[in-house]
Parts: sequence; C-alpha cells; structure tokens
Amino acid sequence: MNTIIKNISVFIVLSLFTVFSAIAQQSDYQIQQDFQTEYTELLERIEQAGTSEALAEIEDAINELETNYNEHSDIINAALYPETFENVFTTLRNNHAEAVENVSTIEELNEEILSLESELDSFRSRLERMNQETADLQQKIRESTQNEARQAALIRQYRENIEERNLFVSNFLGDLLSKYQSMDRAQRQEITEAAGRLEENPVDLIQNVINEYITMMEQAEGLETPDFVSMKAQHGYFVEVWNQIGEQLTTTFMPDNPEQARANVNQLLSNWQESISTNLWASLQTAFSENDIQLNEFSSSEEFNEAIHNYIDSSYEASVDANSEDDYQVYRNFNSFWNDTVKTEWGEMFIEGDILTQAQIAAVDMKLDNWRDEATPKSNLTFILLIVSVAVIIGLIVLLLTRKSDSGAKS
Repeated sequence: MNTIIKNISVFIVLSLFTVFSAIAQQSDYQIQQDFQTEYTELLERIEQAGTSEALAEIEDAINELETNYNEHSDIINAALYPETFENVFTTLRNNHAEAVENVSTIEELNEEILSLESELDSFRSRLERMNQETADLQQKIRESTQNEARQAALIRQYRENIEERNLFVSNFLGDLLSKYQSMDRAQRQEITEAAGRLEENPVDLIQNVINEYITMMEQAEGLETPDFVSMKAQHGYFVEVWNQIGEQLTTTFMPDNPEQARANVNQLLSNWQESISTNLWASLQTAFSENDIQLNEFSSSEEFNEAIHNYIDSSYEASVDANSEDDYQVYRNFNSFWNDTVKTEWGEMFIEGDILTQAQIAAVDMKLDNWRDEATPKSNLTFILLIVSVAVIIGLIVLLLTRKSDSGAKS
C-alpha cells in the first residue's frame, strides 16, 4: 500500500514538474514573441514617421519597451542570438536618431519653402497694388489735359510712384542676392525637390517684373529725362544681381531646362534696355534742344559724349575766329545748362546709369574752361590807347615840323 502511494506521489510530482516546465517554456516563448512583435512595430513606426512629434512619441515607446523587458533580457538574448538585447536597442536608437535628423531637415525645408512662398505672395501683392496705382495715375493724366496744374501734380505723383516701385524691386533683388548667392549645391538641391509646390517661383516673378518695366517704358506717359536715367540705373542693378545669382536661381527653380530659363530672362533684360535707350536718348536730345543746344544725333553713351565734345569744339573754334558777344552768349547758355541741370540734377544718375563717367564729365569741364577763355569778348581799350598814342606822336611830329618851318621863314 505504501509503495502504491509512494509511486502515485512520484507520478504526481513528475506530472506537476512537467506541467510547470511546459508552462514556463510557453511563458518564455510568449515573452520572446511579444518582444519581437513590439520591436518590429517600432522599427516600422520609425521608418514611417514624418513629424518631430511622432518621433518624440516613438522615443518614449523605445524607453518603455526597454524598461518592460529588461528583466527578461537573458530569455530574449537566447532568442536573438547572435544579436543581443542591448544591441537591439542600440539599433532602435540609431535608426531613431537618423530619422530625427531627416525629419528635421525636411521640416526646416518646408518652413523655408513656406517662408519663400509667403515672401513671394507679399511681393506679388504689393507689386500688383503699385501696378494698379500706376494705371490709375496714367488714366488720370490722360483725362487732365485741360488742367495743366492738375496734370503736373499727377505727373509728379506718377514719377514718385515709379521711384517707390524701383526701390521696392531693388530691395527684393537684394534679398534674393543675400539668400541665394551663399547657398551651396546641397541646399539648392533640397529646395529644388520642394519648389514644385510653389505657384510662382522667383524666376517667374523676375520675368513678370521685367515685362512690366518694358510695358512702362513703351507707354512712358509723363516721364522725363531724369526718370529714364533712373530707369537705366535700375536696369543696371537688375543685370548686376542677375549675373550673380541667375544661374543659382534657374538651376534651383527651373531644373528641367535652366539654360533656356536664363536665356529667356537675358532676352527680356535686353528688350528692357532697348526700350529704356529709345526713350532716354530721345528725351536727352529734346532737353538739350529746348535749351537752344543743338547736339548731333546720338543713340548710345559713347555717341552722347562725342556729341557734347563736337558741340563744344565747334563753338570753341567759332569763338576763336569771331570772339563776338553772340559767341559768348552761346558759351554762357551751354555752361549754365551743363552745370545747373546736367551736373547738379542728373550727374549722379548719369554715373550710376553708365551714361557719362566721372572722368568724362571732368573732361567736359576742362573744355568749358578753355572755351570760356576764348569766348569772353576781348577789351578794346588797348586798341584805343594805341590809336591815341599814334595820334599823339603824329601830332608832336607835325608840331615840330611846323615850328621848324616857321623858324626858317623868319630867318
């Protein structure tokens, strides 16, 4: 009986041991499976994360997973061999850190694109308002032909509007220059990949601005020489900025055909320059003519400078030959217009607009000094004194001869 009981007890113990062993093995296996599942899910979440917020949540989940399974690291190591529990979390954190860096770059780029889009929208809106103001002023100028005072005031306001527009566009170009001139190739490539979302990129906007300037020059209502000189200087600054950043802008925002985009802008700049020149040289010719200074026709800076020198040279020769009061009046008229208007009012713009250089202006000043010396009427006092002296001498000779004749007669 005792033997039977003893055998039953041994059987029960062995059965319980077997059951508990199976349960323990099943529990270890479940831990390994659960860990592997959560680990795989975290890897997928890291790969799919697109925001800093999502990655912050994943970082918390990594720490939580490590805490929850740390006491089972030996069991997990057995399942991961040759990997280890520690190596698995190193991999998770490395992948997470790389994802954070990538997402941060993307978010910064998105912010830059949004900022650029906002800047372009703001620039476009302000420019549209200026265009509307300009169109309204042009219409009012056309309607005010019967009121000279009102028309003059409107023309003055119109010219101020153009000056404000030039300043606004120049500031925009300066911003583009400072932003894109220092960008390296990697930064431009990043922007290129996101620039497709822009409704209108900087190159598009530059072309639109140049087209509007061309239209303005073709209409040219109420504009005078200083306005065209200022526009020529504006064109020069535009070309200078484009030459510095045109390649970067077209490569960044027109990656499919940057060469064609640059060629289009260059052609527009050429058309703009031609429209400015047509108006500028005609207005300069008229300005000199209205001041009784008839220059030879000119259509470039070189020809304008040559026409001025030809006028001074021919007038100088006339002064040398005649030295009349009329010649002196011609000199005074040119000298007054040159100093009071050309140099004082237009001089700085002439230099900025590459119409005349400082050296060329100085050369004209030197010729004017020589012209003045020859044009100033010479005094007749010397001639009169010479005649008087000759008359006195002749008188004395006659007197002496008369006295000598009288003395001979008495003898």
